[in-house]
Amino acid sequence: MEKGLIDVERIFTSAAGVFSGAVAEHALALMLAGARRLHECARATSWTEAGWGRLFGGSTVVILGAGGIGRALIRLLEPFGARVLAVTRSGREVPGATESYSADQTGELWPEGDFFVVAAPATGATEKMIGARELGAMQDHAWVVNVARGSLIDTNALVEALAEERIGGVALDVTDPEPLPDGHPLWTEPRALITPHTANLPDALARALAGRIEENVARFGAGEELIGLIDVEAGY
Repeated sequence: MEKGLIDVERIFTSAAGVFSGAVAEHALALMLAGARRLHECARATSWTEAGWGRLFGGSTVVILGAGGIGRALIRLLEPFGARVLAVTRSGREVPGATESYSADQTGELWPEGDFFVVAAPATGATEKMIGARELGAMQDHAWVVNVARGSLIDTNALVEALAEERIGGVALDVTDPEPLPDGHPLWTEPRALITPHTANLPDALARALAGRIEENVARFGAGEELIGLIDVEAGY
């Protein structure tokens, strides 16, 4: 080491949890819209009864990746009496969840959910975590809601499952590829509801991130543990 340099351990932090409230609110809105078929009503050009939908209250919601976003969503789901099945890498008990599972147990849950909310980080282990096999194991009314990253779902398998009416629908705030190209089959799929990566509202995004930075700088100066520490080996 050169003279005068200090050996400092590099610590990486992320914005994990900063936008949890906003994204969880968006996920809830997508689930409610899917349950009540609001996307079909919005597209309709004549009076129809096609948009009756179903009650959302009491639904079984599987949260794939119950980190900051997932836990914020659990709090929002409380008034609806939802049965919440929370999945984390470790399987530790998630506060507020009805049941908690490890990532290795996810295979048990595909036939259980009315709604699957994808909120896991994008890593090698989660790439295309929902593919043809997983979609095929779901109930025919189940909805998949993705507010994480598009790479977590096999888009081709999803398009096929929707076309064959094997699932109830999909609500995507993120896609693979992204942006979703003009003319892609998902744009005209009647069971698809797509928002263009807008779960994080611009006016709240910068303010929330600045608050996290300010707090971590203060914690660093005080020698306290930082928020949003990254596990380099895990990749998030």
